[in-house]
Amino acid sequence: MKPKKLGIIGGSLLAFGVGFCAIVFPPFLRSQIKKQIALKPNSEMRGLWSHFPLPLDFKIYLFNVTNPMEITAGEKPIVEEVGPFFYDEYKHKENLVDREEDDSLEYNLKNVWHFNPSLSSPLTGEEELVVPHFLILSMIKLTLEQQPGAIGILNKAVDNLFHKPSSVFVRAKAREILFDGLPVDCTGKDFASTAICTALKEKEDALMPGEQPGQYLFSVFGPKNGTILPDRIRVLRGIKNYKDVGKVVELNGQKMLDLWAGDECNTFNGTDSTIFAPLLTEEDDIVSFSPDICRSLGARFSHKSKIKGVNTYHYTADLGDMSTNPMEKCFCPTPDTCLTKNLFDLSKCVGAPFIASLPHLLGSEEKYLKMEEHGLHMDFEPMTATPLLARKRLQFNMFLHKVEKFKLMKNFPECLFPMFWVEEGILLSDEFVKKLKTVFKAISIVGFLKWITIISGTCMSGAAVTMFFKNKDKGSMDVTKVTPQTQSGKDGEKKWNQMNISTIQSAAVPPNLDEN
Repeated sequence: MKPKKLGIIGGSLLAFGVGFCAIVFPPFLRSQIKKQIALKPNSEMRGLWSHFPLPLDFKIYLFNVTNPMEITAGEKPIVEEVGPFFYDEYKHKENLVDREEDDSLEYNLKNVWHFNPSLSSPLTGEEELVVPHFLILSMIKLTLEQQPGAIGILNKAVDNLFHKPSSVFVRAKAREILFDGLPVDCTGKDFASTAICTALKEKEDALMPGEQPGQYLFSVFGPKNGTILPDRIRVLRGIKNYKDVGKVVELNGQKMLDLWAGDECNTFNGTDSTIFAPLLTEEDDIVSFSPDICRSLGARFSHKSKIKGVNTYHYTADLGDMSTNPMEKCFCPTPDTCLTKNLFDLSKCVGAPFIASLPHLLGSEEKYLKMEEHGLHMDFEPMTATPLLARKRLQFNMFLHKVEKFKLMKNFPECLFPMFWVEEGILLSDEFVKKLKTVFKAISIVGFLKWITIISGTCMSGAAVTMFFKNKDKGSMDVTKVTPQTQSGKDGEKKWNQMNISTIQSAAVPPNLDEN
């Protein structure tokens, strides 16, 4: 191949490798990722975000009380964990309204749970368990906090609403406790029963209607199943700035909460936990606001990991420590009463006296329960911020103690009583991982082309230069100068000695040819 042609090919390959693969393609790819993550109307990302087609794994663990009578007499609770009861959870965003002026949109959330018998097996939901009656205990705790003088009246109300229970513990099937519901009789005419039922009915996610008028059902998740929740969430779409995608800016028309004692705790930080800005680095935290617990949580980078062959970043989170962290002091129930590490009072948020913790009180003080290996963690693919694996675990507990004026708890022990804990999470399906790998396959191909074209182009260009200078040297001819001399040979012929010719010059015309 001629040097010129070889040089053109080599230069073209080198220019393609450096210009396109190394300089043009990476920012082009980032710009496309930024555009694709935006929640534009009718876009594929908007559809996945608002109605994700895959269910989340939702596991529920209940604590069965094995010594209810002894607890009533003042002994320490003994519980056994029963679970998981496995449900497929679908999250849908309904009533979407775009607001072009500030690049935001509003929606209501709807959760739908379906019992998964195959993954719950051998559990069926028909198991009978003894658990604290969440509603009775909530009524007692709230009355003590808000109107302690009304505890005596509450005795009669509990008798009317729950047909004279003999204990604050109830024996019921798991499905009734979780979704189907336990009976609440609101047909009573006494003041306390009427007041309690009126307050409960005003809360859309508290009771379900029973078979008869005035009869209702109470369960942990039943009232929320398939129901559009009243909370109106407003997030940024990320069209103007990809870093803002999913960022919560309002809840029910308010730009801040008004539950906690300081702006640090009332401020909305992070996304709605269903979408995150791409192009993550190890210095970035994963921050989201959860309406379920009325606060934001941040997950920090822990280490690099790999899920289903995809390189990921592993993040971990906990509930913080309001007793030592100045930024979390505003979460303390009162200025003088702060809970310790990984305990969080949900009373102001959910209207029930629940204390949130990690499962089995992981990371809490040893005085409550022995630590076990549970926590909040997630694995994100950093370029697209796709969560390949996520697990959010939360346990619900209640501080209990004796209440002398309430007959069912006169001798109750003081304890942090575990009620149940849930795990919500997802391991991205092979179908979605395959789509993600397709993107990285294209990136790998471009990366491969970059080095092949740069190396090939450099080699070919170097070869062309070498050939050019080599051929140039061949064009300069070294010849020996020859001087003519007359000699006689054996036959009288004239002989010529060798001539050294260094240049080609015009010779004198022989005289015999000049005569004409």
